[in-house]
Amino acid sequence: MTLVARSSEWMMRPFERSGLAPWWLGLATTISWLLFAALVHGIAHLAVGPTELPFGPVKFTWSIVVNGVLLGVMLAGHAYLHRGTITDLEQLRPLLPEHDAAFAELVDQVPNLSASLLWLATLGGMAGGLAVATLDPTLRDLYDHIPFSDPRYLFYLIQNMAFGVLGTRLFMTEVHMTRAYARLGERVEVDLLDLSLLLVFARKGLRSIVVWVLVSSAFSMFWVLDSAGQTNVVVPVSILALATMALVAPTLGVHHSISRAKASELTLVHNAIRAERAKTLAPRTVDEAAEDARLGNLIQYQAFVKSVREWPFDLSIVARSALLVLLGAGSWLGGAIVERLLAAALE
Repeated sequence: MTLVARSSEWMMRPFERSGLAPWWLGLATTISWLLFAALVHGIAHLAVGPTELPFGPVKFTWSIVVNGVLLGVMLAGHAYLHRGTITDLEQLRPLLPEHDAAFAELVDQVPNLSASLLWLATLGGMAGGLAVATLDPTLRDLYDHIPFSDPRYLFYLIQNMAFGVLGTRLFMTEVHMTRAYARLGERVEVDLLDLSLLLVFARKGLRSIVVWVLVSSAFSMFWVLDSAGQTNVVVPVSILALATMALVAPTLGVHHSISRAKASELTLVHNAIRAERAKTLAPRTVDEAAEDARLGNLIQYQAFVKSVREWPFDLSIVARSALLVLLGAGSWLGGAIVERLLAAALE
């Protein structure tokens, strides 16, 4: 069954219609934003005249480039999570008891926020981005000297509101998907002899880590040339904590399902062993046939059931997740080191 699910997010439409990989369209978004920034600043330079910036052209250009990269990463990351969820649901279809209509509704609900939450994320993100742009001391010092009537200041406000909207929508979608996966895991039919399909719950967490580590790494580039606002200090801690939770939280439901299936199977096997033990130890006459190996087989099966892992992880997913989180932390450390080295070289 091939799923065709339209996202309720208008930002996802270019990704759905083009068929291109999210990261390619994310790159196109970055390039488009950089061109738009150059156009706005060029028009403002001709219409209003040059403005005296409290930082040099290299720092200003770097800041614009990082802003464009961050916008592209957040948009591409959102599409990456959405597409991955659709693929996961396709793979989980054999384990879900829903009929086709209910499953189609599930495909619509799991990757998408409701209309009311989308509006809440949009308005909250705009307010948050505007608050950061006007209240952050570092950013205020950089841009407050530009008149409100200057297109460059309007561009600066729009840019920060875009960050707020995209970041809030991405965060709320992440929370929504994580809760949906946890609930979905409670409903899957667990086969203790084959848990391979259940790895999709862990892969959901791995995708989230990829997205949030990339967002964190993009933020870390603001520290190079000392172009970060004070609010950036909160971002890495929040993102890396979110990435760690994003790996475990989607698997909680299926973990409970595996635990229940395992306990139920062990109860059945234990009862069968008790019954077989009674037959084996019962007195028999010389001419009665010897017992078969059923008791030994049951004991071996009991050992197998006990050995079944209750979390849908394998070593490769855990190793890659840990490596990505370390890379995310390392990007911030690297950005701080580069900033210090540049500052020392320029002194």
